[in-house]
Amino acid sequence: MRIVHTSDWHAGRIWKNVNRLAELGDVFEHLGDFIEHERIDVLLVSGDVFDTGAPAAEAERLVFRFLKRVGGAGTQSIVIAGNHDSPARVDAWGTLAELVRVHVVGRPRPADKGGVIELTTHSGEHAVIAAVPFAPPRLLISALELADDETRAKSSYAERFKEIIQRLCTHFRPDAVNLLTAHTHLDGAVFSGSERTVHLGEEWAATPQALPSTAHYVALGHIHKPQRIMAAPSPAQYAGSPLQLDFGEEGEAKSFVVVEAQPGKPARIERVPYTGARPLLSVRKPLAELENEGEQLAGAGWLRITVPLAQPDPEINGRVRRLLPNAVVVAVEVPQRTGDSPVVDRPPAGAPPDKLYQAYFRGTHEREPEIAIIEVFNALREQAEGT
Repeated sequence: MRIVHTSDWHAGRIWKNVNRLAELGDVFEHLGDFIEHERIDVLLVSGDVFDTGAPAAEAERLVFRFLKRVGGAGTQSIVIAGNHDSPARVDAWGTLAELVRVHVVGRPRPADKGGVIELTTHSGEHAVIAAVPFAPPRLLISALELADDETRAKSSYAERFKEIIQRLCTHFRPDAVNLLTAHTHLDGAVFSGSERTVHLGEEWAATPQALPSTAHYVALGHIHKPQRIMAAPSPAQYAGSPLQLDFGEEGEAKSFVVVEAQPGKPARIERVPYTGARPLLSVRKPLAELENEGEQLAGAGWLRITVPLAQPDPEINGRVRRLLPNAVVVAVEVPQRTGDSPVVDRPPAGAPPDKLYQAYFRGTHEREPEIAIIEVFNALREQAEGT
């Protein structure tokens, strides 16, 4: 049986005023091609399908089109909700998604209510999948427990999460490929920095020892950094996000997991790089170098630009963004002042607004404002005052 594990799509994410849906669409094209060409039997999507609980229509359209394509290729999909998803909304569209071989679990459920899914592939192989969507601490512990002893409450959270997994995994079968998919923070996992920590903080974590030793593979979601959980008693991996979602993930190689498994034998596991997403890159260069390398940098991905300056320049942000439309962050480095700050003459009480602004400008930028700036200031002031 061939399985693909992917996670944390965050479809519909608006990041620094950039809609990255087109990139995700390119990723889906590559992933869909792989699934079709390699005749993948089962697709595991371990949560955070969308970036918000009420995603935009175009984000839903992209995701549903991809799942329809995968189902049309004969692949059966298991999708669980993450902490960014709306469990009720996921369960709602999951009712129709079953028509294209997609099995959806929005909330943690008992085995007989959908918490365990049994599949038969087109070649007659059997799979048993225990599905554990995101379970916020408030669902597993009471307010009284939290108020009584926070340390004990966190221990209770980990124990109850372990109990959920144990109950579901008792349905594993020796004649099947046994899989667990969960959206959670496991103790010891390394964050990228772009994750929303499990609502009450990172310390609310399950332990790797909560995972079953009888699973062929454990598909984890929530952590964006691709990684294997070494302390787990069975093969367990965070697939990670397909896009570098913030500059904390700069340089991370994003990939999905491919698993080959059969009953009674250890699984073979490998990673395949995603293609289609634009990388994130931090660049520190003077403006002249940015201008010389503009064509190359314009195609380098999403940029965080730092420009060293000899003195403040209020127009530098606009200059860089006009030169490099893919610059999503522009910062400057100005030498620190040494010694005492210069004394700035303050206008007398009752001075007109333009004189007050000139004094402010001199104190901030250590130079006189251009006449054009004063004219714009006066025009804006008159407009605001309705004169």
